Amino acid sequence: MKKIITSTLLVAFLLLSLLSSIGVVEAQQPAWLPVPREQTVIVETDVDPAVFDKANPFIPGGTQWGSGWHQNVAEWDWYINYITGEYILWRITGWEYRDNFRTFILKIRDGVKWNDGVQYTADDVVFSVNLQKQYFTGSFVALNVESARAVDKLTVEIRLKEPNPRFHHVFRMWGPNGEWVRPKHVWEGKDPLTFANWPPVETGPYKLWRVFPDLKMYVWERNEDYWGKTVHGKFPGPKYVVWRRAPPADVDLADFLRGDVDSPIPFLFTVDMIRTAKGSGVPMVEAPFPDPVPFGIQFNLARYPLSLREVRWAIAYLTNKEKVASLYPVALEGKPALYMHADWGALKKYEYADLYGKYKIEYNPAKADELLKGLGFTKGPDGIWVTPNGTRLSFTITTWGPPSVENLIANVLADELNRFGIEAAVLTPSFATREEMRRTGNFWIDVEVSHLPHGMWISGDIYEGALRHHSKIRVDECGKQFCNPRLDEIVDTLRVRDPEDPANEPLYREIVEMFLRELPYLPVVEKIFHPVFSTKYWVGWPTTDNMYIIPYNWWPQLIFILFELKPAPPPPAPPGPQTVTRIVTEEVVTTVVRGETVVQTVARTIEQVITREVPVEVVPAWVLPAVAVGIVIGIGGIVAGMLVRRRAR
Repeated sequence: MKKIITSTLLVAFLLLSLLSSIGVVEAQQPAWLPVPREQTVIVETDVDPAVFDKANPFIPGGTQWGSGWHQNVAEWDWYINYITGEYILWRITGWEYRDNFRTFILKIRDGVKWNDGVQYTADDVVFSVNLQKQYFTGSFVALNVESARAVDKLTVEIRLKEPNPRFHHVFRMWGPNGEWVRPKHVWEGKDPLTFANWPPVETGPYKLWRVFPDLKMYVWERNEDYWGKTVHGKFPGPKYVVWRRAPPADVDLADFLRGDVDSPIPFLFTVDMIRTAKGSGVPMVEAPFPDPVPFGIQFNLARYPLSLREVRWAIAYLTNKEKVASLYPVALEGKPALYMHADWGALKKYEYADLYGKYKIEYNPAKADELLKGLGFTKGPDGIWVTPNGTRLSFTITTWGPPSVENLIANVLADELNRFGIEAAVLTPSFATREEMRRTGNFWIDVEVSHLPHGMWISGDIYEGALRHHSKIRVDECGKQFCNPRLDEIVDTLRVRDPEDPANEPLYREIVEMFLRELPYLPVVEKIFHPVFSTKYWVGWPTTDNMYIIPYNWWPQLIFILFELKPAPPPPAPPGPQTVTRIVTEEVVTTVVRGETVVQTVARTIEQVITREVPVEVVPAWVLPAVAVGIVIGIGGIVAGMLVRRRAR
C-alpha cells in the first residue's frame, strides 16, 4: 500500500510540474533590483564608484562618473547633435554678440525649472559667473569674463575681457568650464569647496531616489514635473534609471540574456559576448558608431629621416588600413579612417573631396618605393633601405600592450615595414615610461589617437583643433610635434572672427590641406564602439538604421535617448480555440492525351483533387492545464479512498 501511495504521489508531483511549465513564463524581478523592472532602464558603467553623497563639479572627488548624475540628472544650456551637426538649444533660445565680440548676450528659455520647482533665470548665470571669479580664478570663465549682469529675468549680459566669438561654447555640453552654472537659491551662502549638493538640484529629468554603495548602484527617479514635458514636449519613458558597476563578464552576459540589463557598457561587453547574445535570439538592437578621434600614428618630426615629408608619406603607403580594420578587436566590424577626424555629420563640412583626392592615403608599396628612391635612398645588400649618408632605416613603434587596437596597428605596420625593407620593432613600455618618452621626444613612431580632431570634434570647429598646434601652445614641443608659422597666422586670424563668416572657408581648407600635405599624423582606423541594447522591456534605442543621437550611454546626451524609449510591446497572447484545415490529396494516374506528358497530366489531376478539405479542431491552450488539474484531483481522490478503506479494516 505504501508503494502505491508513493507512486501515486510521484505521478501527481510530475503532473503539477508539467502544469507549472505550461503557458507564458513571466519575467522575474531581479533580486538585487529595488524598483519594478518593467518601469526601469538599467545602465552599466565600467567605473568602480566611490562617491555616493556628493554632486559638486568644482572639487576633486566631488562627483562620480558613471553614476548617472552627468548623464540623466545634470543638463547643459545647449548641445550639438553630432550625427547631424544640428544645434539643440535646450535651456536657452539663443545668443548674440555685440561690440566686436566683447559683449555676449545669453537668452534663457522661459519655463526651465530646477528639480525643486524653482525657475532657472538670469540670476543663476550671474551668480555662477561671480562664483567662478571669486573661488576659481584659473577657470575659463574667470579668465575671460570681466563682468555679468541680469538685463531681465531671462537675459544675461556678459562683458568679456577680450573679443571672443566662440564664448557661447562655455554653455555647451562639455564646454571649457564644465557644469559650472549652479542654482543661486541652493548654492548661495555655501562654500563651493565643501558643499555636497546632495541630493543634487539640477534641471534634468531625473532626481535621486536612493544609492546602494554595497551594490555599487545608483537609482534615479523620474521628475514627474520635469519642465521639458511642457516646454519641449519631451519626457522620458522609464520611471527609473539604475546605474550599476558592470559585473564580471559571465554574470553580465547572463544578465543581458535574461533581460536584467538594458544598456551594457561597450568597453566591457566584448565582441564575443555580442556574438553570443545575437546567437541566442534574445531581443536586442545594435548601434556601432565611431568615436570622434580615430586611431592613428604620430611621427617624431624632430628625428631624421622622419623629418622628411616624403618618408612619412612612404610609411603611409605601407600602412594597411584595410587589414587593421578586418582584425579590429572591439567591434564586430572595423572601418578604415577616411579623414583626419571621425566621419560625423557635425564635421562633414571639412571633408573636402578634392583635397582628400589630391592627397590620397592608400596602401601602395609601389608608391613608397618610388618616394624613397626619389630621395636617393637605396637598399643595402641585406635588403634594408639606407639613406644617402648610409644610415639604415630602422624605427621603433611605441604603443600599449595587447589586446589594444593601438597594439594591433603597431604590429601590422611593423610587419609591412619589415617586409618592405625598413627595420621596425614594437615597444610596449609602461604608461609612465611612455609619457616620458613622448615628453622628451625619445621615440620614432607612436601609435595613439590622432591629434587634429582633439578640440575640433567637441565644438564642431576646426579652429579648436588647429589652436592646439599653435607655437604659443606647443612651445617646447614644436619640432617633435607639428607647428607651422602659417598655421599660427591662420589661427590668429580665426581667433577674432565669427566662426560662421564665409571668409573662413579658404582658411579651413588651408588647415586641412596643410595636415594632409605634411602628414604629421596618420589616421588609420576609426575608433568604433559597439553598443548593444536589450529590447525586452524598452524600444526606441538608437540603431544603425536610426542613429538619431550619439548612442553612447556614458555621454550626457543620454537624456535624448531616454526621451525616445517606450515600453516594449507585450508578447503575442496564446492562441484561443481555432479551426484549421488539413489537406487530403490523392494521386490519380491517367494516360497521356494529345501529346501531353505524364507529369503534366498527374499535376492537373492532383490540382482537381486537393479541393477536398477535412476540418481539424486545434486543442485550445487551456485544455491541457485543465486536464492536468482534473487528473491530479482524481488521483487525490483515489489515494484518499484507499486510506479510508485501510483505516476501516
